[in-house]
Amino acid sequence: MLEKLRSKVEPIMNKIGWGLSKLGMTPIMLSILAVIFSIISAFFYSNLVQFNINNVIPNQALGAIFLLIAGLCDMLDGAIARVTKKSSLRGAFIDSTFDRVTEIIVFSGVLIGQYAESILIYFAITLSMLVSYSRTKAEAINVDLRGIGIAERSERILILCLFSFFNEVRYAIIIIIILSSITFMERFISVMKKADKTNT
Repeated sequence: MLEKLRSKVEPIMNKIGWGLSKLGMTPIMLSILAVIFSIISAFFYSNLVQFNINNVIPNQALGAIFLLIAGLCDMLDGAIARVTKKSSLRGAFIDSTFDRVTEIIVFSGVLIGQYAESILIYFAITLSMLVSYSRTKAEAINVDLRGIGIAERSERILILCLFSFFNEVRYAIIIIIILSSITFMERFISVMKKADKTNT
């Protein structure tokens, strides 16, 4: 769904990416930073240490802030690759793999923090991975699924962050499960239709 806004956001990201490239930043550096910030986010979500700053900013809100920073790094690594013409199959593989790693890390933090029943978080992780896998596999057979589905990775991150600020992480997990299920079915049906057209 947010994929439709890419054309409006991309020029801004490209300008920032160009500036970062001038400072010596590379796509892989941003990808690594995204993983680091996701680990920090997961640490706050885990509630292993209570930071609750002045009883105003709870752990899950801090987790959401660092998750948003991780998401920004993920956007900027692609921007740097575009403006510096350093896009490559290797870089695409690293970016896609690290995206999955960061998502699993954050959900693991939510699981440790016991914001929702383990079974719900299990389904949230599983369906999120299925949504991502369906796009990756579709691209392998030359079927473009960009923008297909109402809950791509960006939407899932925003849902978790938004509800974290309102201390309703459990509801975020439930919504992610529902929307990821719908997205997976949308993508599955889309691939079936496009694959049929290719075969005819």
